[in-house]
Amino acid sequence: MNFSSFRTLIIAIGLCLTTSVQASQAMTGFNDLLDEAGMTFDQPLDYAPIEIQPSQLFPYEYALKRNNNNMEVRYSIRPLARIEIDYEDPHNAAPEPNHIFTMMFTALIGQLSSGGSTPHREFRVEEARQKFNADWAALSVFDVEQSYAGQYQQAFLLAMHKNNLSDAYMVILFNDYNEIKPQLDTVMRSLRFK
Repeated sequence: MNFSSFRTLIIAIGLCLTTSVQASQAMTGFNDLLDEAGMTFDQPLDYAPIEIQPSQLFPYEYALKRNNNNMEVRYSIRPLARIEIDYEDPHNAAPEPNHIFTMMFTALIGQLSSGGSTPHREFRVEEARQKFNADWAALSVFDVEQSYAGQYQQAFLLAMHKNNLSDAYMVILFNDYNEIKPQLDTVMRSLRFK
């Protein structure tokens, strides 16, 4: 093996180790958030952790990509104990964290969508409890802002809330709905409250 080939091999191993360490550190922090938020996570088969990309639009704590590269899933956990509401209206009390989840959902759709139609629906209470053990859940689909999504054109935003515990969000990025449709239910059930 010549020096150039050896150097290329060492660089490739170093990149793999760095990615593995970053994924491990991300998973540790993500697990801590899951515990604090009273949630469980079941990583879907055929998905692998990927490096988190900084985002001004909507930061996230963990991400997976499907092995065939047709879908990426980003997870954001927001324990209510950490939510600080900067509210300066002297005539009204600040909103209580258990009552802002619908406003947050609407605001996130506005931030992440690239305009156009943003159909969305709230799950019935019984359905939210059955699927996610949540007190509230909602889903939206839209053309996604490219600065957030990179190679993907569309996104599902799944939001869920558990009173006195946490809000949680899952952004599923994709290009072809028919290609990802068989995986959607499994991916959406990967995160739920205990």
